[in-house]
Amino acid sequence: MEDIDMNDMHSLVKVFPKMLELVLVDEKRCQTISEFKGICIVGMGGSAIAGQYVQALLRDSASIPIVLNRESKLPAYVDNEWVVISISYSGNTAETLSAHFEAVKRKCPSFIITSGGPLKAKGKKSHSIALPPNWQPRAAFPFIFSAVLNLTECLLGEKPTMLGEISGPMIEKANRWDASPLAPKEMAKDLLDELPVFIGSGHLCPVAYRAKCQINENAKATAFYLEIPEANHNDIESIREETLYSVLPLILRSGFEDKQLSNRLDVTAEIYEDAGYTPINLSIRSDSKLEEMLFMTYYLDLVSVELADLRHVDPMSVDRITSLKQKLG
Repeated sequence: MEDIDMNDMHSLVKVFPKMLELVLVDEKRCQTISEFKGICIVGMGGSAIAGQYVQALLRDSASIPIVLNRESKLPAYVDNEWVVISISYSGNTAETLSAHFEAVKRKCPSFIITSGGPLKAKGKKSHSIALPPNWQPRAAFPFIFSAVLNLTECLLGEKPTMLGEISGPMIEKANRWDASPLAPKEMAKDLLDELPVFIGSGHLCPVAYRAKCQINENAKATAFYLEIPEANHNDIESIREETLYSVLPLILRSGFEDKQLSNRLDVTAEIYEDAGYTPINLSIRSDSKLEEMLFMTYYLDLVSVELADLRHVDPMSVDRITSLKQKLG
């Protein structure tokens, strides 16, 4: 890749498309594991989000359960007939280390995805996929996602997706965004002084959650996310005209919505409008659910760093996260 300023989040986010090409999974390592009951993906933060994306993408095709573990302990049902994939970009995540070593103790077939740290140093008995080092963990999402998706596909006996083929179309999309009303900088202006609520359904639920986290970490701003249809059974009752905050609902719309879901999202938007809100329906035309997820993720990542500029904050810093880790030891 071209020269990148590793201390500038704008530079790191900008090369998102190219990053999808750089991590390869050795298919032969997957083929040594023949029969298993399920796949447990272990991770925290951005590492866990990559697992969420894979879980959502393969939900309708996987013949075995794919579960996500955000705890330091594994579920009791994960035994030596389960494959465990432990992900920590830094290799230092305490919860992931604990769960990984528990998987090894239970004699689970184990894989680790990391750029280094104790996970790599002490995980020599596990199959290891190396990630490029020295990136901000949240900016390393394309690396992590590529590794998790291709590894999981391989374990399931599916042909690995050639993610490099998406890079070109993604760059073309970004160039068109910059010259349109959809420009990330313009969307960031809409979010300034608002409390954004990202609303997703189906495969776009993880995208909504990722967007919320990027606004939190990059722009140092409060944001929330909701899942449809679940939010229609609870959160919808909190929609009131007399709110203390200026809430901006962003509904992530898919080109693959069936009629029932499309109608549900339309009605949800109408309820927000009736209460005086101005919801934004965000859609990015794509040829597949995978492309739609990645295009929208890239776009919202760009929005988050533009919002950081408008708020005059450093998107690279994570002072409170660092402080918490230090206090916890």
